[in-house]
Amino acid sequence: MKKDMIFFSDDGKGLTSTSANYVANLAKEMIRDIETTLAEMTLYSTTVTLISGETPNVLNHGSNDEDVESVISLLHRTADAKSLIAWLREAIKAKERLLSEANGETLEEYAKANGIELKEPPKIGDTLTEDEYYASKSVDERCRYYSLETLAATLGKAIHPGGEFADARKDLQSKAKKPHDVEGAGRDTLIYTYTPTASEKVVEDVYFRLQQQYRDVQSRLNAMKYECQKAVEESEVAAKTEYTKAVADWNNERKLLEAKLAEHIRKRTKEIASLRIRIPQSLDDIYEKVSELGKKN
Repeated sequence: MKKDMIFFSDDGKGLTSTSANYVANLAKEMIRDIETTLAEMTLYSTTVTLISGETPNVLNHGSNDEDVESVISLLHRTADAKSLIAWLREAIKAKERLLSEANGETLEEYAKANGIELKEPPKIGDTLTEDEYYASKSVDERCRYYSLETLAATLGKAIHPGGEFADARKDLQSKAKKPHDVEGAGRDTLIYTYTPTASEKVVEDVYFRLQQQYRDVQSRLNAMKYECQKAVEESEVAAKTEYTKAVADWNNERKLLEAKLAEHIRKRTKEIASLRIRIPQSLDDIYEKVSELGKKN
């Protein structure tokens, strides 16, 4: 940016980009005219005469000494005009570059230039886990949870289908309905007789007591799990609520900063648009000559 400011005046005097482009085009016309003059220059005159000896006809007059002497100034004027064009074209590009940089300034660049710390987007806070919940409980309460969990698993395994006691009860009921089994035939026939060693009433009583115990234990275990789940959910809700508020605050700050950036860009582009292209002192003479061409046209 700083390197481009060399093309612009400090006092507000100078050329707009449009005027500079117009002057550069006039300079191109000047160069074209000079190059045409030099290209058409001949250093001799040409005449033609009929063989009959009539008066010679002059086809063209060659350049005289004064014309030849002017070649030096014409070439210098061409070089000066090209220098003026180069200066003006570079100045126009510099102005366009400044405008592009201003319009492309990012929020991060603006913040850094103005000593503003950009906050990172908020992240949702940590929430309570089941392990952390139980870890927060007393030794007795935590031990009670593990005991209930173990007892429920043990009772459930015993009384559910496939469990040891459930299968034994089912087998007893089956044998009560069919107390004999016959195996083999003839003289080798074997008769198996199944005689209950425990009262079916006692077995049923124990089975239903175990079921009741299981339901009671499971109910108490579920109550403890519910308290854990409720605490975890409350933690998640609190974290989400805090996160939502933090995001809203962050967005509001961001929007305010973006509005400041937009205003900064507007002012900066306005300043750049008002910059005037200076004409270096060494190019004053050729600038005046080129400008005179514009007045004549």
